[in-house]
Amino acid sequence: MMAFENYIADFMDMVGEDPKMGPKHVSLMLAILYFFYRQGCINPVQVFSAQLREQAKIRSQRIYFYCMKDLKEWGYIKMNPSYRPDVASLITLRPIGNERK
Repeated sequence: MMAFENYIADFMDMVGEDPKMGPKHVSLMLAILYFFYRQGCINPVQVFSAQLREQAKIRSQRIYFYCMKDLKEWGYIKMNPSYRPDVASLITLRPIGNERK
């Protein structure tokens, strides 16, 4: 299991060096990390998109899906969406920093 503090530190180090990463991406990733921590640092995180949007302060579903797609393509997360309003999606955090290379 990855150490939570190390994961945040590695992520924030990468944010400063990655010109693709915008404030909405950072906010969404920190919201995912918040739920990861609240659920006992267990992968995958079970969460609803409405919860993530609220925590990340992203009102638009379009922007939310755009940012999730980017985070997935850039290798930060793996996502299994539920497509059902009563079932949470599963988001797996992938190792970052030195472990990701």
